[in-house]
Amino acid sequence: MFQMGRKFLSLMMIASLVVIMITACGNSGNTGKSAEKSNVADAGAPPAPVTLTFFTHGNSIVLAETIESLVQKKFPHVTLKTIKDGKGSTIFDVLGGGQTPDLISYSLGSLQDLRTLRLLGDMTPLIQKHQFDLDRLVPGAVDAVKAFSDKGEFLMMPFELNNNAIYYNKNIFDKFAVPYPKDGMTWEELLDIAKKVTRSDGGVQYRGFQYNALNVVYKDQLALGFVDPKTNKAAINTDSWKRWLDVMTSFYKIVGNEQAGDEKINFLKNQNVAMRTGPNYITELPAAMEAGLNVDFVSLPRFEGMSASSSQMNAPFYVIPPSSPNKDTAFQVIAYLLSDEVQTIMARQGRIPIINKESIKKEYAKDLKGMEGKNLSAFFQDAIAKPVPSTAFDGQAKSIFTNAALVPVYQGKKDINTALRDAEEQINKAIETEMKK
Repeated sequence: MFQMGRKFLSLMMIASLVVIMITACGNSGNTGKSAEKSNVADAGAPPAPVTLTFFTHGNSIVLAETIESLVQKKFPHVTLKTIKDGKGSTIFDVLGGGQTPDLISYSLGSLQDLRTLRLLGDMTPLIQKHQFDLDRLVPGAVDAVKAFSDKGEFLMMPFELNNNAIYYNKNIFDKFAVPYPKDGMTWEELLDIAKKVTRSDGGVQYRGFQYNALNVVYKDQLALGFVDPKTNKAAINTDSWKRWLDVMTSFYKIVGNEQAGDEKINFLKNQNVAMRTGPNYITELPAAMEAGLNVDFVSLPRFEGMSASSSQMNAPFYVIPPSSPNKDTAFQVIAYLLSDEVQTIMARQGRIPIINKESIKKEYAKDLKGMEGKNLSAFFQDAIAKPVPSTAFDGQAKSIFTNAALVPVYQGKKDINTALRDAEEQINKAIETEMKK
């Protein structure tokens, strides 16, 4: 999320610069098109060299070198000039320096940054031109993407999934002779199990279950809206959200299981948490397993009354800015990165494939040491739910909901009704402030 005040003014100046760049590209559009056409004008000639400026952000930064290598082998005439998000090289810095990337890899939580900077363009013409089959994507992905546009545009291409599962430490269950969790549980059933493995033993407080708060909010299993798109008002002070909060905060009301520290550190390093969920960090498990962690997985629980586990899509994505003169080449690169070949490579490394193909799913995590015999199918039971109508204020609303409602309730600082009223007020004030700018 972008910050307010002075940073917002800078963002607006950058957005204005982007508009000028887009206009300039439009006025010289024939030049850009002819440059790309020259790559295929003579079928017998090698393609002309193309340099794509590739900006990468979030967890996908670690994939940059792999992507560069794959693209170089597939398209020898294409050079990726990679810019990694970081101090002094954020998307705001890059645009402020007069550069507009040809290809951007970004995280869903920061989508509004790209929208404000006018870096989102409808990929539909490119999808049609290059005959990319959207049916290759997992069920629900296309609808989820189109929900981010009030015109049904295809503004981004997800390239992997961040499906949730329950990780559990078998050592703790064995220590207390408690049966392991199973696939297909409800949250209420998981609560009962968490109570049984929340114990103090040998000076160590073992906690039954922890989760990453913002992640479970983004996954929004009950498909509840945060902002009403018709009124631009908070939509969280409802009975359904009360139910969600009641269930998700009940774990931290277990005596001894109060939220303490970072769940990732507690599970991987301290190894004093029996179960956890949140972002998928399966790639970090081999090192933890060498340090003694005995881990396995079960599917993400569902709420009572749901037939199966399903969540809102929370996936990193690629976009092609409207001002890029190399849209065709950029899309060809995206299409290749979503090919069976590359999705298989990524799946073997522990990246959940966005492609709906059983043969690729079966390759999941095969290159990770110690994953043999694990219940990896648990990750593929977290299906994509029907999308909630999107607004430009959702990112802020989700952060406020997490920090002003979920966290204070599970810390015992507020009751559910008070927390929802406070969060509702904060969300509405934030929206009003944004709409006045």
